Amino acid sequence: MQFIYKNNSMSFKSIISLLLLSIICNSVAGQTEVASRQIENEYNSIEEALKNPDKVYRLDLSNQNINIPGETWAKFTKLEYLSLKNDHLSEIPEEIGFLKSLRILDLSGNDFVTLPQSFRNLTNLEYLSLKNDHLKEIPEEISFLRNLKTLDLSGNEFKSLPRSFRNLTNLEEIFLNDEKRFVLNKSIPVLISLPRLRVMHLENDDLRRLPRSFSQLTNLESLYLNKNQFREVPREVRMLNNLQLVDLHENNLKVMSKTVQDSGFGFKVVF
Repeated sequence: MQFIYKNNSMSFKSIISLLLLSIICNSVAGQTEVASRQIENEYNSIEEALKNPDKVYRLDLSNQNINIPGETWAKFTKLEYLSLKNDHLSEIPEEIGFLKSLRILDLSGNDFVTLPQSFRNLTNLEYLSLKNDHLKEIPEEISFLRNLKTLDLSGNEFKSLPRSFRNLTNLEEIFLNDEKRFVLNKSIPVLISLPRLRVMHLENDDLRRLPRSFSQLTNLESLYLNKNQFREVPREVRMLNNLQLVDLHENNLKVMSKTVQDSGFGFKVVF
């Protein structure tokens, strides 16, 4: 390899910089190619997806009246995204446990009341939505999903979180809104034990106050309390040192004026 030097003095640093730039560009191009391939391999029809199941990365079967034989799922060895939203499923097939590559799963808006035991095999799952699924109890199978980062349990009928949720050590965000039967103080010990939990949604839960133990959720950074019955910024919230945002819009708040503006809470309050 021969370099042509401008004025016979191209610096060694310039050569290294050009080489590094070339490596970075090739890396970015490779990542873009992978992302594009995955988007191109998104299917909305199970019939089309089954023509090349080993090339399917994303499968969106939401808002459909589907009846898929259980053995079909084993064919999707590379599936990372699956939506069965609003499909009115009365049960989730046992064979869903074959989807070992699954990272995102949306099961919201269905009619099942439990999950199959094989669900615990989805160990790569990072996002799970069980919103509006009429769950009276939280299935224990969820506690085996050690890589789960976001969990949406909104709009169900359970009263508390099971102790086994302590195993969700990578959980960062939880949705507990629209839970009229949920008793928050019973679940505080479980929530405290989640070391990475940063974001909590408690919207539209008919809350008037927070339990005193709520102040122990010291890792919280964002808290959504909108559409409740609070009349002021809860005292327990003011004790959360890492808190950056509290959303209190659509509550019964008093006129706060200087109480909020000049209180020095150390976090942003949204009304």
